[in-house]
Amino acid sequence: MEGLSREAGPDNVYNSARVIKSTNESIPKINISWSFPVMEDYKYLVRTHFCDIASISLKLLYFNVYVNGYLAYKDLDLSEVVGETLASPFYADFVVDGDRSGFLTVSVGPSNMSYPHCIDAILNGVEIMKLNNSMGSLDGKVSAESVMKSWPRGNISVLVPLVTVVCVLLIASMVLQRRSIGAKGSVAWSRLVTDVSEVNLKGDN
Repeated sequence: MEGLSREAGPDNVYNSARVIKSTNESIPKINISWSFPVMEDYKYLVRTHFCDIASISLKLLYFNVYVNGYLAYKDLDLSEVVGETLASPFYADFVVDGDRSGFLTVSVGPSNMSYPHCIDAILNGVEIMKLNNSMGSLDGKVSAESVMKSWPRGNISVLVPLVTVVCVLLIASMVLQRRSIGAKGSVAWSRLVTDVSEVNLKGDN
């Protein structure tokens, strides 16, 4: 899993958020998690959006970020990442592999540095983007383009005449078969009966 962080411009995604908040001296030992369906053998770009619109002051929000169960960010302090300003947008990118489970999870939760009576985790939005697999395909394990590229060029020069010969032989076979049937005598075609009585499908009681 790879991580990359950048600042982000203002957007509607940062106007709302899901948060974990402690209402007493104890910090809740829970995470908020989201699960997304993914395909095996593909990589996914996971973009997590953050903007501290819930805290009342700087240096009060510290939390952990998990992607597919792995700790992606520990003790994340948004005020340190974006500068000494509150409610500044920020997003972080992670590249992860789709596995056999068929799901990708993103979670946020309190860290060891979280404070009681404060916001202990926040997430404003998540984007999941499917990336090309090793074959350069987005819809299957093998792409037609990659098959043609992997085929040796010497074999392509042999393949085209071979396909042409097979097509000619098939056409010739069909023509000879039709002539053979015509020599035996033509058979008159009769129209099928279309006036069929309705059948009761309910059955007898």
